[in-house]
Amino acid sequence: MKQWFRTVLAGTLLASSLVISAAAADYTACADHLKNLGLFQGTTQGYELDRVPTRGEAAAMLVRLLGEEQNALTLEYSAPFTDLQNWEKPYVQYLYDIGATTGVSETAFAPNAPCTAQMYAAFVLRALGYTEADGDFVYADVDNFAQQIGLYEAAVIDIEDFLRDDVAAASYTALSLTPKGEEQTLLEQLVEHGAVDAQTAKPYQTLFSTYAQYRVATENMVTLGQFSVRGGLEAMLSEEGKQSLTVRTEDYTTVNRVDGTAIAEGNITLEASSVDAYSQSYSMDAAEQTGDIRAALLHGYDVVPLAYVDTLTRSGSDWTFSFADLPAQYEGCLWALPQAGIVLEQAGDAVLVQTVQNGRIASQTLRVEFSQDNAELQAVLTGEMEETR
Repeated sequence: MKQWFRTVLAGTLLASSLVISAAAADYTACADHLKNLGLFQGTTQGYELDRVPTRGEAAAMLVRLLGEEQNALTLEYSAPFTDLQNWEKPYVQYLYDIGATTGVSETAFAPNAPCTAQMYAAFVLRALGYTEADGDFVYADVDNFAQQIGLYEAAVIDIEDFLRDDVAAASYTALSLTPKGEEQTLLEQLVEHGAVDAQTAKPYQTLFSTYAQYRVATENMVTLGQFSVRGGLEAMLSEEGKQSLTVRTEDYTTVNRVDGTAIAEGNITLEASSVDAYSQSYSMDAAEQTGDIRAALLHGYDVVPLAYVDTLTRSGSDWTFSFADLPAQYEGCLWALPQAGIVLEQAGDAVLVQTVQNGRIASQTLRVEFSQDNAELQAVLTGEMEETR
């Protein structure tokens, strides 16, 4: 038997700050793409995406990403570092030769030390032709520069808890970027040099080209001033043996300001299909456009990071995304479902459609199918953004 419930709440797209149950970031799909292109191997234990990478591992990952592993393996070791194992020497030698690393001292590379987000950003940026000597970036602020050129997406890369998961996401994103002073993307260069099979690379090249157009189309998102967001969630549950949905009302408070006040407060009502939906809008002024408040407001509504995207197509002003796995930020936006007693265990197909106008995302709809034991759920998350200044 099918039951319906509707919940339309103030700031559904902000609700990630109130996540009941959201999965940790998982970029296995990025690792799969890299492996498919012959640019990632993992370890004897698999990808091991849930642990911190070492500097030695990061060196090997980067050399493979650049399609230079076979070349590196032919090099005679002459770098000054005396703390490397034999398997690490070819990779570090190659990076040393192209100026991508200088070690932690004149004679030490520290291969077993954790590779931080800062370190990996510097490795990749130098390999892409950016240097401190030319004034492209300073090491102390390299994470921000990596975000500026699109290597590190703030919604994707965990700067504080940098894992092999993040390495996979950043490495895959790097393939879509154009090295400094070049016209081709890194992936196009790898294909031209024979490091990646042309037929294997073709769908990725098409995706990267379309995604680049999407980033241009949404470039004004960074200039948003005062605006309002209205969101809604509608779901249909079909579950064997269940005759009715839990009906209850929950209090909620959205993101708090520094002074302790909230952007919006109210009640979330979860009832049967006969209930009249209600909505409430909220806004932030220009002074609140930075930091945690902006990030929370746009969470689930901002420009979609490449690391999430499985496919992307365009029809007029509509951009349609599909995901190999439902990104955690969107699962977080569905937090009201567990409030109704629905356990979100396994996500199925997920499709996001964003309507872009005048360089900004005007509205979006996310359709998600969940499947679990004796139950199927279809959820539709909608949102509209309006600039109010």
